[in-house]
Amino acid sequence: MQRGAAFFLAIVVLLSAARASGQEEGRFDAQVFRPSAAPRDLVVVQKSEVIGHLSPTAGLFADVGFDPLIITSQETDETLDVIAARVQLTGLLGVGLFDLVDLKLSVPFVAYQGGGNLRKIGTEGSVETRSVGDMRLSVRAAVPYLSRKSSHRNGFGLAMTGNVNVPTGNPLAFTGDGVTTYGLTAIADYRLSRGIISTNVGIWFRPERDFVGNRIGDMASVALAGEVYVIQSWGISVLGGAYAYPSLKKFPDSPRQVPAEALMALRWQTKHGITWTFGASFGVACGFGACGLRLFNGINWQPSFSREQKNIDRILEQDSYDSDEDGVEDGKDRCPKKPGPKSNHGCPEKDTDKDGWVDSEDDCPKIPEGAKGKKGCPPAYIKRDRIVTLEKVFFATDDDVILDMSKPTLEAVAKTLKKHPEIELIRIEGHTDIRHSHAYNMALSHRRANSVMQYLLARGINPDRIEAQGYGRTKPLYDDTGCIGPDEHLTKECRFMTSENRRVVFRIVRWADKKAGKKKAKTKFLLPPWLRKQK
Repeated sequence: MQRGAAFFLAIVVLLSAARASGQEEGRFDAQVFRPSAAPRDLVVVQKSEVIGHLSPTAGLFADVGFDPLIITSQETDETLDVIAARVQLTGLLGVGLFDLVDLKLSVPFVAYQGGGNLRKIGTEGSVETRSVGDMRLSVRAAVPYLSRKSSHRNGFGLAMTGNVNVPTGNPLAFTGDGVTTYGLTAIADYRLSRGIISTNVGIWFRPERDFVGNRIGDMASVALAGEVYVIQSWGISVLGGAYAYPSLKKFPDSPRQVPAEALMALRWQTKHGITWTFGASFGVACGFGACGLRLFNGINWQPSFSREQKNIDRILEQDSYDSDEDGVEDGKDRCPKKPGPKSNHGCPEKDTDKDGWVDSEDDCPKIPEGAKGKKGCPPAYIKRDRIVTLEKVFFATDDDVILDMSKPTLEAVAKTLKKHPEIELIRIEGHTDIRHSHAYNMALSHRRANSVMQYLLARGINPDRIEAQGYGRTKPLYDDTGCIGPDEHLTKECRFMTSENRRVVFRIVRWADKKAGKKKAKTKFLLPPWLRKQK
């Protein structure tokens, strides 16, 4: 334990010494190529669409830069390739929260770099060949009411990004500033049917450094990029853009630093969660960090359930735009701004009774479900000449005693009758299965129908509106002739048929308004007017 603590302390001391030494010499982080961890950002240019809620992403970017740091001594006028070539790997992680915010982590590592001897410009030796860079933590937030919340909808989007650069790099190797630095960026973009245009404008708060007369400090960040799908069904697109970091302060006797690069890239998005981006950028010789030539290659991954992959799948499945993301292309979608199923031509389905069940799935599309209902139907409802109940009425075996489990069903029937006084008369029909004798079943079915009638009468239903009738086994729903014996000896098919045949039916015998309507119709159309006048 003591050895481990001592080793850790030694590492901290060495890193601190390296940072302090780098600060004394005025060294700084020379890397301005900073790929974004979001899989569909435009390499170094971010878009306003945040990563989907709890959608993890991971990636690795590799870039090879030539002449990323050329320094001219202001005292000796000597020019030297401080870093003639650099190979950097950047690990990327990201996750979204609530479709409004995403968190991203970038961990750079310089795998190799080489350059000239710095003694020519008044300092010691060459830079280290390998070093970790400053880790970057970023938070991107979509601006409310100005966010598309989707990487598949067109129109304008706006977001803000803040980042913190943790001093894990080594200033002596030009892979870090030696202190914590900060940045803030505004993102505005516009998505078209086959691509996107995005611009980033921000600021990078950095410490002032003076390296052999070349001074830097706070810098602005300006970027513009676009992406266009060239073979959408294959997920292939081209990207192009430019970015720059102009110094915000002009130091006396020091040239203004404006590192800038223009880039071109080709991107391939697959249905397997892999996005591959490769391309090149060309620097402008007006500041440190802008390579004469940079080659980069990045690979990103996101799981199949992520919103990013689902949007990519939509792109691969169709060559036209789907504004409402319902799987129906705008050209075939009768409601392109409101999602709906393909079976309804892309339009949302109606819910006539407003009970949460769309009409196509609602067994009672014009009757609200209500408490204890199922599949859009209340526990009891009127359907043509019956009061239908969702649950059957159950009795004790070979008896007319109503089980407690069926009392809520009968309460619903009583409520329906009270709500519809136009029902003048209902007949409670009792039915049995084939087992037992005809006489026994007739008597049992009549007793059970009478028990139900007595229950409804006790709930305040007028006795003139109810009659009871037992039918025994004379009106079966299924032919259960061969289903003889106790339930445990019956086949599965017989158990089903006998169960369905044992039932109580609430038949509507007479409607008050229907009867009156029929009489009125007969007298009105008995004879035509001209014939009645002749008589």
